[in-house]
Amino acid sequence: METLVVTFRMVVAPLGDCVLPPFTSKVTRTAFAALTGLPPKPPEKRAASFSVLFRGGRPLFRVLEPRGRGEPSGIELIARAGERLECRCSLLAREPPPLPRASARFRFGAAEMEAWVEQVEVARASEVRFEVPEKFVVRFLTPTLLPVPGRGPLLRERGLRRRYRLLPDLPLALALLAHDLRLRGLLDADPRRVRRWAELALAELDYRVRPVTALYTVREGRPAVERGFVGYVSYELLDPSGRELLSRLLGFAQRFGLGKSRGVGFGHVEVAPLA
Repeated sequence: METLVVTFRMVVAPLGDCVLPPFTSKVTRTAFAALTGLPPKPPEKRAASFSVLFRGGRPLFRVLEPRGRGEPSGIELIARAGERLECRCSLLAREPPPLPRASARFRFGAAEMEAWVEQVEVARASEVRFEVPEKFVVRFLTPTLLPVPGRGPLLRERGLRRRYRLLPDLPLALALLAHDLRLRGLLDADPRRVRRWAELALAELDYRVRPVTALYTVREGRPAVERGFVGYVSYELLDPSGRELLSRLLGFAQRFGLGKSRGVGFGHVEVAPLA
């Protein structure tokens, strides 16, 4: 059977005022497990993507700003009783998943919450598309982490941890996504050719981008952070010869994100025609 792409659009409502985790996709995973009975971490790597929570269209994650001696600062995320927080989970499946429960209550830390599914979308992987117009905009809603292929040995030689590109590079992001999809047998395209084509075919029209440091969690009293970029870039498609491939890649990007750590909510993007 052909691989399916299943997207659950869910709502989470705290039953009392509570503090959310710094990167709220952890709540999304817990809600998904309560509603479906499926494990919050799929056995196959990169087979699912859990978004952060959204409040009125705004993604909820904690951004840190440096303060004296490099110590991180940031405002805790507070959720109020009964407020509506939206989230999304997309997964790859060989067969349709079980129908979710109408609603479910669950605990996250000391907080009790209720969740329900508003919509379930099921599509064959070969049919996933975003119909690309001549001009479109990509909104990077959560920090996007774009690793540069081949940079790892240089980082290890210098004893540095990960470094990601802090400028939006859509050709690189598409090539990385094409590589992952090719490994799963969902796309037959050479990532290097994808990147070369996109560098010539996609012209930037406008942008507003800034780097941010997101707090993912705290381990043994020390913050675990990732630095990426958020914002938007608008593009014009100059060469329509690759429109079909671009449509497929952007269709997957809207459901699974771009860059690294998409499964936990980084690289969440929205793509739309440019008005």
